[in-house]
Amino acid sequence: MSVNVLVVDDSKVERMYLAGLLERLGVQSDTAESSEEAVLRACEEPFDMFFIDYFMPDADGVHALKEIRSNESTLNAETPAVALGTADPVLGEDFFIMQGFVNYLEKPVGFEMLHAALLLYLPEEKRAEIGNGELTVDGGEQDSVIPRWLSDIPEMNVADGVKNCGSEEGFMSALEIFFKSVGKMSDEIQGYYDSGNWTDYTIKVHALKSSARIIGLAELSELARQLEAAGDAKDLGFIHDNTGNLLTMYREYEQKLSPLSGDEAADDDSGKPLAEPDFIEDAFMSLEEFAGQMDYDSVEMVLDSLAEYRLPPEDKELYDEINDAFMNLDWNGMKTAAHKYAVRVYGE
Repeated sequence: MSVNVLVVDDSKVERMYLAGLLERLGVQSDTAESSEEAVLRACEEPFDMFFIDYFMPDADGVHALKEIRSNESTLNAETPAVALGTADPVLGEDFFIMQGFVNYLEKPVGFEMLHAALLLYLPEEKRAEIGNGELTVDGGEQDSVIPRWLSDIPEMNVADGVKNCGSEEGFMSALEIFFKSVGKMSDEIQGYYDSGNWTDYTIKVHALKSSARIIGLAELSELARQLEAAGDAKDLGFIHDNTGNLLTMYREYEQKLSPLSGDEAADDDSGKPLAEPDFIEDAFMSLEEFAGQMDYDSVEMVLDSLAEYRLPPEDKELYDEINDAFMNLDWNGMKTAAHKYAVRVYGE
């Protein structure tokens, strides 16, 4: 009897972070990046619990839960939901209880608090499926997957990042997603600042605060926290004085983390064997299927297998598109990109 929960958060790093901790507790998880997607997922299958971020653009977590509960097609009218968010002097635990949540947890959610929430609010018959709550962090120089160049970033506390993510592998995955999102996220913050959209500006710096803290960037996280508080208080003076510093600091990580892009290795495929057509076909067909199932581990396995080979230009372009979508946990993007192979080969 497996446990399946839905994690709803607009931050890719947050979704992956929680999914990783849940996996270490033996819990299967699906993810949604918006209130709208959460409602759709709630109409497709029953879940044992929801973890829903309160601070999301367009529609917040309270709206998402109300839509899930009231939708006539929902399969989750009574599913317990935990709200996630930042410490707020106005919106406390009582507020979320009144809105139908069973509890409220501050982000980033600690492993012990996540374990406790599952034991408290899961249906009784599902609690025996939860792991023992002991978080073993991978370590040891010999088997470490942490690249040495990260030590050249003095403001990054790798030990905290590994502890937060539960393993070195989880930390590296979170770090890669953080790196991939720098350009888009910083442009969004800049756009909301330029337009004076302080509501969405505050939501975005809130997301940056949490994701930076998860991977061990305390200074960046703290400045984002201060700007989030300023956004809530409409302290435009502080926002105007410090947003430039935040964006400069944030965008520097495109260069500092650039080895994660693997561009040099990707450009030199000459030493790799050429992939057989049957292998390529099986891989892309499997990717379409696994993306439709939101099977993170299987998608990662297939992409890693493809990376061992030299691909024809059209297939390499398709691989890159799917891999980019995977880094953003964009399941629809992965499925759509993978289906392009079938269309190209079979005209379907």
